Amino acid sequence: MKKIIFLYDNIELPNKRIQKIIGNKSYADIIIKKKTVYSRYLEALEKEKIINRIVRLDNIEDRENFIDKIANITEELNIVLLSSKFVLIDSEEFKHLINKAPYITEKIIVESETGIAMAMYNNVHDYIKDIESKMKLENCSKIHTDSILNIGDYNNFLKYISGGFDARYFNSLKTDENIVIKSSQDKTKIKKEYVYYTLLPEDMKKWMVAPYNYEETEEEASYTMERLYVPDIAIRWVHGAITEKELRNILEKTFYYINSRKSKQISQEEYLKEANALYIDKLEKRIKDLKQCEEYATIANYIKVGTNYNSIDEIVEEYKEIYYRVISKEKKFNSVIGHGDLCFSNMLYDDDINLLKLIDPKGALVEEELWTNPNYDIAKLSHSICGRYDFFNSGAYEIMLDNNLKFKLEIKSDNEKYIEIFKEYLGKNNIDYNAIRTYEASLFLSMLPLHMDYPKKVFGFILNAINIIAELKGMIKK
Repeated sequence: MKKIIFLYDNIELPNKRIQKIIGNKSYADIIIKKKTVYSRYLEALEKEKIINRIVRLDNIEDRENFIDKIANITEELNIVLLSSKFVLIDSEEFKHLINKAPYITEKIIVESETGIAMAMYNNVHDYIKDIESKMKLENCSKIHTDSILNIGDYNNFLKYISGGFDARYFNSLKTDENIVIKSSQDKTKIKKEYVYYTLLPEDMKKWMVAPYNYEETEEEASYTMERLYVPDIAIRWVHGAITEKELRNILEKTFYYINSRKSKQISQEEYLKEANALYIDKLEKRIKDLKQCEEYATIANYIKVGTNYNSIDEIVEEYKEIYYRVISKEKKFNSVIGHGDLCFSNMLYDDDINLLKLIDPKGALVEEELWTNPNYDIAKLSHSICGRYDFFNSGAYEIMLDNNLKFKLEIKSDNEKYIEIFKEYLGKNNIDYNAIRTYEASLFLSMLPLHMDYPKKVFGFILNAINIIAELKGMIKK
């Protein structure tokens, strides 16, 4: 049986509308659910014995070099040429299609509903002839596939990325052209998200994507939302597609929302009780949960041998020292109706029409549960901008050893200018940056047991919290 060269043609650049969402990334390097478009093909083909090799062409020079290498080849090989603007949506059907390639006796064109996606050649020389004749595809046999989708079409691109929610292990999302159905076996969580909207003051409902059609069975609960073909900010953030100017626009709109939240004055005692519940009590409970996890022993050992701390408890205690210094300086005591999870992945934004919509609130079953510490939403915003939380969810980080054999965190993002813009907006709104970063540190530490399905990410969160604490120690005087 002949083998094939899988030729991944990544030469064509995305159009300007798509580039606005993914920045200067190519189709191959678009990240959805922690994986690039290209890596999904590599995973699908890695165990296929018919593959001689996989070649990625990123520019014309790559193609010319490839042609030079195969021009005098004597081995009988077929070539499968795929345009990178076609993304994999059904790996099993795709592999079934690829396994037909060794048996073809003529050039075959593979079409999807959205255009010509692939060409299969029964020898390398026909491929070279096609390139020299600028890919004349007339008079070819054609077959159809539904395993790939053309995201060069802007509407298809939006459908593809808007379906890439990080639903976490406790949620399930089903979508069609017009709606999203969110369901979970955690019925209380789903009901709280649904009821939250009904409890909101009328003038705050405009910020939310409205849920409807709540249903509950013995197994799960669900509700429905309109499907908006608007990318969440996290997708564009991790692709480096948000300019400094656009971040200002986002923060202008976001702080308009923050300042429009319903607020009420409370006593200092009530304020401290509410704040401690979020930034201390929840953290302590989550650390107990972390220690019950099977993987905790390994993580504890990494902390001891690879950081300047002996245990997670030492990290938490140092955080607490900073927290109590910060909270003691609070002068304004109020409570607000908050979102509860105001990170970039829960914010849908379109700069062209200045649209901001929020999804996936923490939720509430009664009016009292709507109220929260006013800094909590802002800390969530900070852990996207300053803490780069969304890069962890996209897998765009590495844990390395430094020269002292200590672990260090490397995140593929230079966010210093964006942090300065965030500081500017905090200053405009009389919000202390050090306080927000302190509360943000508690978020990374309290999330640890919730992400134990990715132990590496958990340790990354710990290193990130350590970095935040180190920054705060240098800025907060005792």
